[in-house]
Amino acid sequence: MRVLLLNNLPAPYFLPVFRHLAIMSGWELLICFATRWRPDLGWSEGSVEATIPARTVYLEGPEAPAGKDRDESGNAASQFRRLLAGWHKAGWNKIGALLGLLWRERPEYLVCYGYTQTPQLTLLLWALLFGVPFALIGDANIHCDHARGMRRVLKLLWLRLLTAKAAAILTIGTANRQFWKKYGASNERMFHVPFAVDNQKFSDVGAEKGAAPSGLKGRVRFISVGRLIERKNVGLLIEAMQQLGPTEAAGLMIAGDGEQRAQLVAAAGEDQRIVFLGNVRPDDLPQCYNMADVMILAARDEPWGLVTNEAMASGLAVIAHAECGSAVDLVSSENGIILQSFAVAEIVAAMRRLIGNPTELEEMKRNSRKKIVAWSVEAAATSLIAAVEQTIRR
Repeated sequence: MRVLLLNNLPAPYFLPVFRHLAIMSGWELLICFATRWRPDLGWSEGSVEATIPARTVYLEGPEAPAGKDRDESGNAASQFRRLLAGWHKAGWNKIGALLGLLWRERPEYLVCYGYTQTPQLTLLLWALLFGVPFALIGDANIHCDHARGMRRVLKLLWLRLLTAKAAAILTIGTANRQFWKKYGASNERMFHVPFAVDNQKFSDVGAEKGAAPSGLKGRVRFISVGRLIERKNVGLLIEAMQQLGPTEAAGLMIAGDGEQRAQLVAAAGEDQRIVFLGNVRPDDLPQCYNMADVMILAARDEPWGLVTNEAMASGLAVIAHAECGSAVDLVSSENGIILQSFAVAEIVAAMRRLIGNPTELEEMKRNSRKKIVAWSVEAAATSLIAAVEQTIRR
């Protein structure tokens, strides 16, 4: 069966799943990326061909470094202008390249990651026009669905059309499933495809904790991993750390870079317990997690948060907000603490609990490793294959 899979970027966390898909499916698989790579994130341009034993096509060359985080603001008119600008910015190159590819290859099934960007819109319109069965996957979260006004109406119409016509809706977790159900997806069309990272890559580093940055030895080490932007709420973690007394053995490591870095460094001041690790390359992430005991994710509007998968595979306890997609499925009292608010006092209380209960902390860390086993790239690939095979027969 000829299957075309479209994704935005050759992100390292997708490649292991695509590799297993190519090996296990038996399909004539063509993987299409909208653009080649993101130089600002340190991803290796040659890693895709070396990782995926399947045909790979890029619709466009290197993408410019990203600016601000995804913009969810603006009225319907500005959103429509932004959409038109996206089509114009592509210079019709992506659209033409994808249409030519579809015409030449004539895939029998389409797998589409996302539904709002220019290439995804092109692919989905092709599927609707020519009746090609398609599976749709995205990381949308019921708690992050804030569209208002005309934008809300357009989104409702578009997603209801897609849920009615899609052969399969691939859901990555509970909050994502609730999102699709809200827009009309039926239970028989939804298939669970766990959002996963290469667990082995993170667990292979070993159970022994890595060398801590100077000043953090002998302390419970909390870590935040991600872009330093407003919605990630890293500033709350710094405030929480500063409220801990000097005798409370804790340290905070902040991995990542972004537009808020200077502001956050200034907020941390001279506190030697707060260490900025800077931008960490994907290949170095396992060693980064290996220095920590607890990962904290207090982000607002976090659709999933693969850092939770990575941290659990690395044997860390997790503190995460209740509306984070990954927290709903992966974090419980067995392996971490769920935050119900964005109050600094609640973060401080969670940190103090783990600092003061080393036995409980060690048990949480062991449970994280056990729990994440079911959320593997093999399970993700197997579930995706089953969804496609079942719906193509239907």
